[in-house]
Amino acid sequence: MQTKTDCKAVLLLLSMLLFFQINTVLAGGPLERLAYVPSEVDNNLAVIDLLTAKQLKPLPTGKTPHALAFTPTGKCYVNNRGSKDLTVIDAYKLEVIRTIPLSATSFQLAMSPDGKTLAVAYKDALKVSFIDTESDEITTTVPIGIGPESFKGAMMKHPYWSRDGRYLYASDNVNNTIVKIDTDSYGIAATIRMPGTNHYLHPTKDGKLLYAVNETTKTGTSVTVIDSSTDAIIKDIPISIDLAEKVLGHHGEFSPDGKYFFFCNEGGRTVAVIDTALMEVVKSIKTGMGAGHPSISRDGKLMFVIHHNDNVVTVIDIARQEPIKTITVGEGKKQAHGSYFSPDGKFFYMISADDNNLVVIDTIKMEVNSKIPVGRSAMYFGIREGNEFPSVE
Repeated sequence: MQTKTDCKAVLLLLSMLLFFQINTVLAGGPLERLAYVPSEVDNNLAVIDLLTAKQLKPLPTGKTPHALAFTPTGKCYVNNRGSKDLTVIDAYKLEVIRTIPLSATSFQLAMSPDGKTLAVAYKDALKVSFIDTESDEITTTVPIGIGPESFKGAMMKHPYWSRDGRYLYASDNVNNTIVKIDTDSYGIAATIRMPGTNHYLHPTKDGKLLYAVNETTKTGTSVTVIDSSTDAIIKDIPISIDLAEKVLGHHGEFSPDGKYFFFCNEGGRTVAVIDTALMEVVKSIKTGMGAGHPSISRDGKLMFVIHHNDNVVTVIDIARQEPIKTITVGEGKKQAHGSYFSPDGKFFYMISADDNNLVVIDTIKMEVNSKIPVGRSAMYFGIREGNEFPSVE
């Protein structure tokens, strides 16, 4: 027969176990480390448990799901590039909540710093829609120009929020401008004329400068440095590329100390190193073909470069600014636009899209540890660590 003391002991033990589980979840522990992987061919999103390497369930999306954006409360917005809508998913319950109809086809998404507003940039229209993430309704759509139907390629690329959430920067690739939208009035605060088509904006650590990675310019490609307070162009830094190499700026990354900016040339086999004090290129690092997305390791010592036309990941020593390892990740040459380091920094995750694998790289041994099957042509993924949704770009 159980005594009251025995019951109290059991209750205390259960309480301790529950407390441990909750704190494990909040700390991004074993129970809560998931990858959300959209398949552009299968038109769904697979949820992968990264610790068991098992798929939990697939969730239906619109056509050609690409990028994801998360609120701090766990709403996941899926950018469907083949249909005029967004899919909204509960990242905790793993359920589709609703579909948001759009007036055009989205290219990319950007979540405001407070998670209350989602900005939608379009690939076939020059306008930006703002969505209230509480109601999932479009509050307003701001036209930023007129795009001809004959225009080839995406009319807009990645939108960017200022640190305080006051302004939204949108690239107009038809007219080669960056349009700054005041989100208090939803009016256009400034139009910055660029030397070419812009792809991505990278803020300095203090947010005072924006390094705009341009895809192409009249003379090749460049990084345009913009003063975020005055919207003035401080300098346009030309990227010197080997004459035998094509140019196509994509993404970049600052060194942890902010002294250097690494520019990825998706058109060739190089990462250009810009000295941020001199604002000029001081070195070119050889990589695989189609350098696209650089990711800094948790300890800040290494940079892993994802390629968009090769089957390797290039590992660069940041202090030496030299490649130290080339890791073969599959047979196909298309890699997803995103990557992720585990919280302890021991593993690096990327997607070999042609091979339909989420590849896990051991960062100590610098070799492939395992491969997790995912859907066909997965070109992006999102991560949940407990209650956190870290960036993968």
